[in-house]
Amino acid sequence: MKGTTSQTPRRAAKGSNCSLTDVPLLAASVCSTPTKGSTEGKFLPSRYRTKLAADVNLALKKEKVNFKANVRDNVSSFPITTVKVDNVVYKVVYKPLKSGGSGAGAAATKLGESAQALYAAMANQLGRSIKESDLTQANFDKAIKFAITDEDFGKMKNDLTDDWIYSSIQGANQLLSRYRSKDYEYHRGSSKVNVIENVFKKINKTEKAFGDINKWSPADFYLVSNKMSEADWKMIENAATIKGLNQLMVDLIGEKKLIGVSLKKISKTAKAFKYYNLTKDRNAGDIQYVKTIVFKKADNPLSAMDTFTIWKPGNKFEIQWRSDSGGPSGWKGEIQGSSANQGKISFGPLNKMLKSMGLPEIPNYTNSPKLNDEKLIREIYNDIQDIQKMNMTEDEFLAQVKGKDDKWKYSKFTGVKFAKILESQPRKVQNKIVQEMYFYANSQSPDSGPYGKIE
Repeated sequence: MKGTTSQTPRRAAKGSNCSLTDVPLLAASVCSTPTKGSTEGKFLPSRYRTKLAADVNLALKKEKVNFKANVRDNVSSFPITTVKVDNVVYKVVYKPLKSGGSGAGAAATKLGESAQALYAAMANQLGRSIKESDLTQANFDKAIKFAITDEDFGKMKNDLTDDWIYSSIQGANQLLSRYRSKDYEYHRGSSKVNVIENVFKKINKTEKAFGDINKWSPADFYLVSNKMSEADWKMIENAATIKGLNQLMVDLIGEKKLIGVSLKKISKTAKAFKYYNLTKDRNAGDIQYVKTIVFKKADNPLSAMDTFTIWKPGNKFEIQWRSDSGGPSGWKGEIQGSSANQGKISFGPLNKMLKSMGLPEIPNYTNSPKLNDEKLIREIYNDIQDIQKMNMTEDEFLAQVKGKDDKWKYSKFTGVKFAKILESQPRKVQNKIVQEMYFYANSQSPDSGPYGKIE
């Protein structure tokens, strides 16, 4: 079964009381043996499930079968078809082929963000909140005229998994509650998005404020009003500084002309649409430095290359510092919360932050021959002992570290040197450092641009 319609009737399964064999389509050609009043499911995998659903419903209508199209059901986030025969309800469920789906990595990101733009365009064009039963060929065809993305239209319609269909519907409705106007197009990876990103990259080459465009703005797609004039685009293109570009983006959000939107997968109920970086005021909450952990296993303190920065509230948050490359390079920290990872900060931006606060910078041990220098290893031992006592002598430490590879040394030495800087500061400065790290990792640094978020 490939999820395609059949031109000739098929016989029902042996022992079946299904009387749909006269309907020339796969959905009604093979049935089990249900009892009266029960419900049986028929799953149809297809590369083009939106079209398949339309074809199945049309064929059922022509055959004058008792059916319902675009039915919402918890068996699938994509609308199903129900067929009733002899008091038995058959569910026709349209599934993407296993080779499709949202997958992983860049391809999954592209599909998810583009599909969200498409679903948002659908809700806006229909002028109301959407639900699963609205995911029809006709509505997709209407929406795609206003969803300008770099993804294939067929993939957006057919390859999205049920969890991402749910998320996209929730996100579209949340966005509609804030921006309801037929003036908008929804852009992801388009030439207009490229204008914004290319201007940032050009300025950032000089200012070197960010190592990653997502730390400036994590916007995954943009609402672009038809009120955006050539003069507006020209002002963006002519922006000379990041702060100047940020102010333009703030003004355009205020005028409801251009709104960057960051997307996070929604698994339950969507949170209220929220803006970030519209003003200089950033909410640090009650973030306060607690301590540094150089090792977590007291009986084997050199087992791992990681170090950790712990902060309040409730000691639930930490930054895990380590190298994520194949060698002695790529040291960075990842912020981990009580439920999910919340962003990263790398060596360069962290050192820039420390320098801006008038603090010492972390030594750069990237691919450095100093990693095997006995004097440095002994220095690291004393630094660790000042932060978190190890039950080993300096000579024992030296012998064990010499047996480690350069990646381990690079990661641990860099983490210890940062911890030493942090531990040497008064409490007020320690709190300021962890707050600034949090802001940067979550795209809320002083130089970060404005955006809205659906999650």
